[in-house]
Amino acid sequence: MNLTYLRLEILRVIRNRRVLIFSILLPSILEVVLGSEYKNGDVNGASATAYLMVSMGIFGALSTAMGISGSIAVERQVGWNRQLRLTPINPLKYIASKVLLSLFMVVPTLLVVYALGIGALGVRLSGAVWTQIFLGSWLSALPFAALGLVVGYLAKPDSIQQINGLVFFLLALLGGLWLPVESMPSLMRTIAKYTPTYWAVQVARNPLFHDKVNGTAILVLLAWAVGLGVIGLRRFQADTARA
Repeated sequence: MNLTYLRLEILRVIRNRRVLIFSILLPSILEVVLGSEYKNGDVNGASATAYLMVSMGIFGALSTAMGISGSIAVERQVGWNRQLRLTPINPLKYIASKVLLSLFMVVPTLLVVYALGIGALGVRLSGAVWTQIFLGSWLSALPFAALGLVVGYLAKPDSIQQINGLVFFLLALLGGLWLPVESMPSLMRTIAKYTPTYWAVQVARNPLFHDKVNGTAILVLLAWAVGLGVIGLRRFQADTARA
């Protein structure tokens, strides 16, 4: 891991206020707008407002993590990969830095969504549940950061936003982020379990119902992260070789 490169990348993101604003703005607006409809309700025995808050948190976390694809596409366009060949940064360290950068960007999104949950929606949870929800939502972004790498190395800069948005929308829809999987038709319920979104949602929401993290879901997400990470690494190597 090249800590200097990672530090520079974090500073670059912090200076780009538009990235932080838009990664936080949409889930926050949806949470506040929909929150009034969820008050005093419940979802399978859990507070409906807490359920909404966790859903918006995981939505913001996953979409923010995938946002790495945009910067990668731009870097490819300007020949950044060619410059990297002249530096001591090896491909694995570069990929790891990008993934860690994505995880860093997820933190403020989750914190703002949870703060709104407490202040605007009146969500009250135990310290243990808060911790499990935060860590589960944060770490669930890992395979989506790896997916962002893959998309960033396959798509062109002029189409990256459309492709990234379409991929995320389909995964969110099929994985049960917008609608409970239990309410889906049988075929969609089967498809859902083959998406990383389904397992990310399981990890984030499970503490609301069972006061514990879903261990199976964590293992599945880890497998997705490793598989997509390997693909992203190979795409980086192939792209650098052509530079």
